[in-house]
Amino acid sequence: MKRVPLILVLLIGGAFLANVVFLGTRVYQAVRLAGESQAFEARSDEDHRRILVVGDNTGVGTGADDPGLSIAGLIARDFPGVEIVNRSRDGAGVSEVLEQLRSVEEGAFDAILIHAGGIDILRMRRPDEIREPLSRLFHLALARAGRVIVVGTGDLGLAPAFFPPLSWIYTERARAARELFILLARQTGVEYVDLFRERDDDPMRKDPGRFFAPDRLHPGSEAYSLWYGELMQQSSLADILRRP
Repeated sequence: MKRVPLILVLLIGGAFLANVVFLGTRVYQAVRLAGESQAFEARSDEDHRRILVVGDNTGVGTGADDPGLSIAGLIARDFPGVEIVNRSRDGAGVSEVLEQLRSVEEGAFDAILIHAGGIDILRMRRPDEIREPLSRLFHLALARAGRVIVVGTGDLGLAPAFFPPLSWIYTERARAARELFILLARQTGVEYVDLFRERDDDPMRKDPGRFFAPDRLHPGSEAYSLWYGELMQQSSLADILRRP
């Protein structure tokens, strides 16, 4: 009987070590995937609508099978002729996204699309650590375009690459970040596209093989298609791009 606690400790330790190795492999794959990704852009010589995209990996479309299957790519597919300037970069936190926006020469944009927050959650940053740069990001975007749309993050804790208790921590971080984004969006007047769903209501949890990229961390093409649908449903972007 004295061996039972030792056996349990060994079993738990072995399971934890296996999960750590699994996570390390997925992170390595995610880094490779990010290195191969390219932000989608669309240029136009005609007088069409122009949108600016700034953001992190999801703004780039990392994990999609093709740049044309990212959210920016899907916009170009459904609204031919729209000019899309995409400054998104893999690994960009809110502060880096703010610098992306600052680096863009001032010009006429009909809308600015922001993808931010996911990297800060992965880095375990608290909401109060990103509040100031996020507020600056929103205000600067509003000064550059009449319409600003922020695409929120889903529940990062649902990514198959993570295991308890890490997955639980990321879920709580994502929930806290969502509350901050919603609060600042209401205060500034930017549009917020809410992608967070509780575990029982999230389609990505129900079918991870369909919605996640091979690294089991980044969203796949089906996830970007799902989120694109939410963007069209929850924001005024379609109305902006349809205007003559």
